[in-house]
Formats: sequence, structure tokens, C-alpha cells
Amino acid sequence: MRRLVFYVLMCFLVLSGSSMAGDHGRPNEGIDLPPGKWWRMPDVAKELNISPDEQLKLDDFYYKHRTQMIDLKGGLEKEQIALERLIEKEVLDEVACKDQYQKVLNARNKLSIDRYNFLIEVRKLLGYERFLQLKPKFRELRKDEAQKFNGREEPRGKGDRR
Repeated sequence: MRRLVFYVLMCFLVLSGSSMAGDHGRPNEGIDLPPGKWWRMPDVAKELNISPDEQLKLDDFYYKHRTQMIDLKGGLEKEQIALERLIEKEVLDEVACKDQYQKVLNARNKLSIDRYNFLIEVRKLLGYERFLQLKPKFRELRKDEAQKFNGREEPRGKGDRR
């Protein structure tokens, strides 16, 4: 019975951790950037006065970040699979499970740090005033997306970001 409870608890932690690793379930870190290439949206670029040179720099940051995110998400998934495998073994090795879970947490932390580094690069490029303008603009974009979704329009998919 004790092993069953431990198994259920670990499965819950692994599954909840994988949802946090995705774009939609990450914890709020104070400010969250809009998804996709928001600086390429004409109204946002105009409102924040983003120059073509700055757009190119943001493109570079974005592609570097996306490439790293692919690797980091893959690493997290591998660690989660290894943990699942340990938990599903007939003879439970509690120490190995705890060690592997720490690896899952470390992989998740690397993912979070990469997101934060992208945020810092955007903040450095935009400066204080424009960065502050971005937050309410993002809320507005999010509100528009929610209204589209509630209006029975299909929301943008992950691969359909601007």
C-alpha cells in the first residue's frame, strides 16, 4: 500500500512538472512575454517604437532562445522518462528515485533560467520605458486571444505564433 501511494504521488509530480515546462503552465515570474514574434506585429512595433534594427536583434534572441528551449525541453522529458522507469520497477529503489527526481527539478530549473535570460535580453534592448509599455500591451493581446477563443474562433496553435 505504501508503495502504491508513493507511485501515485510521483506520477502526479512528474505529470504536473511536465505541464509547468510547457509554455502555458509556467509559473508567473513577475512579467511574462507575449508568445511568438510580437515585435513583428505592426501595431506593437509602432506603439513601442521598435526600429527595424531592434526587430532583427529580437529575431536573433528569439531564434537562439527557441533552439535552446528545444534542447532543454528534450532534456527535461528524458529525465522525466528515466524517473517514470525507476518508479515503475517492481523493486523500488527509493534513493535512485529521489536522485532522479532531483535531476528532473534541475532540468526544469534550466528551462526557467533560459526563459528568464530571454526576458532580460528583451529588457536590455527595449530599455525601461518601452519595457513597461510591453506589459499592458501583452495583457491586451492576451485579452484579444481570449475573446477570439470565447467567440468560438480557433485559438492560434503552438506552431502558428506571430
